[in-house]
Amino acid sequence: MRHTMVLAAAAAIAASLSMSLGAAKAQAQSESDIPFAAGLATELAALREEYEARIRALEAQLEALQAQSAGKPAHRGQDDGHGHAQDEHGHEADRDMAAHEDEGELFNPRITAVIRGLATSYSADDSELAGFRLGHEGERAPEGFSLDHSELTLSSDISDAVRGSLSLGIDAHPGEPAEVEVEEAYVQTLPGAGLPVGLKAGRALWKFGFLNERHAHEDDFADRSLPYRAYLDNAFNDDGVQISLGLPGGLGGEVGGGAFRGDDHPFGGSDNGRRAWSAFARMNGDLGRDSSWRIGASMLNGKVIGGADDHAHEEEGEHVDEEGDEHHEPSPASLFSEGMFTGDRRLYAVDASYAFAPTGDTRQSRVTLLGEYLWLEEDGVYELTDDEMEEHELEFDGRSSGWYVQAVYKFLPELRVGARYSRLTAPSAAELGHDPRAIAVMADWTDSRFGLLRLQYNREDLDAGESDDQVILQYTVSLGSDGHADDHGH
Repeated sequence: MRHTMVLAAAAAIAASLSMSLGAAKAQAQSESDIPFAAGLATELAALREEYEARIRALEAQLEALQAQSAGKPAHRGQDDGHGHAQDEHGHEADRDMAAHEDEGELFNPRITAVIRGLATSYSADDSELAGFRLGHEGERAPEGFSLDHSELTLSSDISDAVRGSLSLGIDAHPGEPAEVEVEEAYVQTLPGAGLPVGLKAGRALWKFGFLNERHAHEDDFADRSLPYRAYLDNAFNDDGVQISLGLPGGLGGEVGGGAFRGDDHPFGGSDNGRRAWSAFARMNGDLGRDSSWRIGASMLNGKVIGGADDHAHEEEGEHVDEEGDEHHEPSPASLFSEGMFTGDRRLYAVDASYAFAPTGDTRQSRVTLLGEYLWLEEDGVYELTDDEMEEHELEFDGRSSGWYVQAVYKFLPELRVGARYSRLTAPSAAELGHDPRAIAVMADWTDSRFGLLRLQYNREDLDAGESDDQVILQYTVSLGSDGHADDHGH
């Protein structure tokens, strides 16, 4: 009995010791975890502060982007995560600038400069287009190294309803002072403001045909086709107003028209500032997932008083033989290419294009087919005064025409190849006996939409029995916030 009681007491003592040791151990572990828990809490607080600062910075960036897309200045600068306003370069914003931003008075246009350069080689001394009067822009570029047509563009949303744009064209011909001209200066209505969406007023590359509204650096070739050179001096950008309306019933496309001063090629000499007007219609759509199409028809109608442009051409009305004493009548072709026209002109154009992606991804590969047919109707008088001050006249009521087709294949994201054929038919009264024609093939490389290098070969047969082999190396670089987007696979 005593032995049993001793064992029970020993067991109780052992259990009590075990419980005491366990409690002491737990207390020791709890005391050792206090520094670790405090460090974990500090680290968690730091992470929370860092992520909250990052969120504030992202919110500030999002607000600035939304304000920019709406044409409004941002209400505040970008937050650096510590409550300090910063500009786009990460520097603390100036207090005066911040004050202007708060008042909504900051004018922040998108500025883009496009620089183009050429290196050319020609086999013929000149490149006259007999039977057609060319403007300055329609002539071939100077031989050798030259700075091609460059641009400086400023654009901004003026308000929720109107957008404005200004494009200055800069031409620097070798040995001549640089020329600066206003290529575009217009205001345009924006959607959602209760105004006609497609209303544009000022000076612009107006909607006509397929290429006219595009800037030259958006083209697939280093020069424009013969019809655009002969009839439009590369592009029609007179002063005026134009409106376009989307087609109803879910159809893709638009119809519209405009009224213009009538001073730009193919018109000229407007006496009242209201001598030309236009009309156009376009339709487009998709064929499956990987291809699209577009067809269009356009017309320009106007009055010409004393010529189509102010570009002076050398007169060919007087010819002197080896003895230097014989005077010849100007050829009929000279009257069309050098004479001054007074009368009515109507220029028509129809265009069709088709594009598809062989691999289903237009960023990787794309094929674009394009064709246009233009014809010019004239009713008036051509006049030419030769060096003997003798006047020659030709009454004319007829037409001429031109067309081109081209194909461009982008087989890699950075590489494209293309070919183009263009042709003109002179008025029958010009008695030319030859249809001017030109072939162009090109290959270009681009690392992004901000830079392009192009090599092109042309063969032009503009006069009977004469041809001109041309090699053109061209580079194009866009600087600034944004370049003009194109639809040709770049």
